[in-house]
Amino acid sequence: MKKINLMFTMLAIIFAALSFTACGSDDDDNASGGGSSTSYIEVNFNGKTYREKIYEEVLAQIDNSGVDEQGKKLSFTYDMQAHFDNNGFNFMFGIVHYRNKSELLNSIPGSYPCAKDIVDDNFDNNLAFIPLLKIDGDEYEFVSGTHQVKKISSASDGVYVEGSFTATFKRDSDRKNVTGSYKLLIP
Repeated sequence: MKKINLMFTMLAIIFAALSFTACGSDDDDNASGGGSSTSYIEVNFNGKTYREKIYEEVLAQIDNSGVDEQGKKLSFTYDMQAHFDNNGFNFMFGIVHYRNKSELLNSIPGSYPCAKDIVDDNFDNNLAFIPLLKIDGDEYEFVSGTHQVKKISSASDGVYVEGSFTATFKRDSDRKNVTGSYKLLIP
């Protein structure tokens, strides 16, 4: 039942994100970004590299989203902005993480799982990466991927997690590969 409630919560977040980003500015859709945010997402897709800033005001955080196998409480931070929409696709992602800041800061950089969605078993793992790809409005299903956390550091207003990923998605017989990197401030 808990996973079903999380699934409905995630669907509500995605719906809100799509509604929110439809009214957003297109000024930040360039390769170098702009503004004061230091969080970013960069993807390599169809032979091109795209980069956008991530703004704290478009992050959704679900606390008490579960516990890991040692009983440590987990939260889920999701970037609700549909990045790269002006380029014919959009990419969104979230990270499951320890709710306690000191536990998150004590996490060790390295390989962590990717998950299909919030009801996937990997959702109960610290630093699981959950990607979403849509092309021309059609959602592609996540098939497989890798997630490499490179750095975890303290900030005055949260914790920065930096990493890279690969992800394979499919829709019917069409397969798409996305690779990239990110720096995300977890408030």
